[in-house]
This record gives sequence, structure tokens and C-alpha cells, in this order.
Amino acid sequence: MKMNDYINIVKKNIKNDNSQIIMINQIKRYFDYKDRHIDLKKYEIGDEVFLNKGTLLHGTYKNLDGLKEIVNNGLISSWFIDGRLSKYPSSVGVWNLKHDYKLSEYINFYSGGTIFYAGIFENGVDTQKNKTAIIPYDEMNNIIDITTSVNCHMWTLEQTKEARFMPSLVQNNVQIGIIFNGQNDEVRELLKGDILSNSINDEDVKEFVNSNYYEKFIRDRKNKDDFFTDRESAILFGLPSNLIEGILVGRKYEKDNQILKEIKSLLPDCYICNLDGIVIA
Repeated sequence: MKMNDYINIVKKNIKNDNSQIIMINQIKRYFDYKDRHIDLKKYEIGDEVFLNKGTLLHGTYKNLDGLKEIVNNGLISSWFIDGRLSKYPSSVGVWNLKHDYKLSEYINFYSGGTIFYAGIFENGVDTQKNKTAIIPYDEMNNIIDITTSVNCHMWTLEQTKEARFMPSLVQNNVQIGIIFNGQNDEVRELLKGDILSNSINDEDVKEFVNSNYYEKFIRDRKNKDDFFTDRESAILFGLPSNLIEGILVGRKYEKDNQILKEIKSLLPDCYICNLDGIVIA
């Protein structure tokens, strides 16, 4: 579709005037940026991948088919492509790195679990306080020591969101992770449309969030923890494919030379790396 087709969808479906303007401006940014030349990182086979603060990552459960769609059409929110119901149908979800990482360290971090300690005791008194933490993959074997180190009424543990939605060390369902270069003005401008930040006020953001989830969304985005994370961004409309710098593959795709060739043919200027954080193509 062309830019005006998307704008017409916005005018038809968004009633709040400010929200309509915000989304239309975001669509215009997208189309202004999608054909620009973006300087991307270059690596040689065997190099260790380093991710700068601000790098954006997205996993696709459709794997190779999903990558083809994104390369050809951009990463576009479900409102505009299939109407699939989600918490933020207006936006695309990405992981937004808050620190510099070696890719191998980042994968180890997110392939672990998220723990919630409820009713923390101090000096024998229940403080009614809670806290959360991330347990990296290489620390999961120490779970007994970790959980008993905090005196609390109850603890619960679950996989991190990244472990579920990105290629990870704990599942093989997702085999494609897309690495978007974040070291450019285009991404910084598109992030003005991040509804998980507070840059868009509660009233104007309402139309962009599933109505059944809105009240909880407003509470949670003001009080982020390791479950409703500050590691995520939800960018209105989408991200153009010219921002892709690399592809992270899971263990299955790493061993499939035909798939690696297909990825390379789709993105000849981008690197392919594995779960060890090493460039393999």
C-alpha cells in the first residue's frame, strides 16, 4: 500500500484528533525514511557482535516467512496488515537496549528468568514490599540459592519475554531475530511514537491500546519493573526494513545452509549471527 492508503485507514478508525495527527505524522516519518541510505555495521565471519545502547531487536514467530514479509514491506503493526488483536495493535514491539552489550552476553541475560518476590520481610516484619529481578541463563542452576537469599512470603518465576519472542537458549520455536541499527537520527525520530514511553499522554494514547487492557496499561507504564519492562518499545505504525543491520538465527537455522543463503539473498549487506554472538555469514 501507499502512504495515503495508510493515512486513510487512520482517518477512518481513529476518532481523537490529536491521536490521529500523531499517527499520521508517524506514517509520514516512516515513508520519508524508508528509502534513505543508512550506514550499517560491518563484520567479518567469526567476529563477535557488539550491540550499542539504542539497538532495536524484534523476533518473528513466522521465522523465514516473517522475515521475507518484513524485508519486502517493513515491520508494520497489525492494525494495518492483518487486524490481529493484541495489546498494542497500533504499534510494533521491539527490544530497546538500555546498555551496550556483547550479543552473547545479551542472549545469556534474556534466556533466563524473571523472578517476583512478594511480601519481603525485614527484621522479621512483613514490609508489604515487592521486588523483581532477572536471573541470567548461566545463573539458573543456582535457583535455590537465589530464591532463599531473599526472605519473602512468596516468589514466582517465569521466562523473560525475550526468551519467548526472540531466538534464545531455551526454545527453538523462534528462529529469526531482526537487529535494527539504532545509531541514526531516523530511529530517534520514530521513537517519538513509542507508546511505552510517556511522550504521548494518557488521553491521546488511549486509541492506540486494546480497550480491554487500557487501564492496566496506564498504571503499568508509569511503574515499570522486570515484568512490564523498561527494555521494550512499542513504536506506532512501524519500522522500515532499511534499518536492518543483522539477523540473529536460532540453532536450527544456524545448521541449515539453504536457509542461510536465502537470508543472505534477502539482505546481502547484513550480517547473520548465531546464539553464541558470532557472525556466521
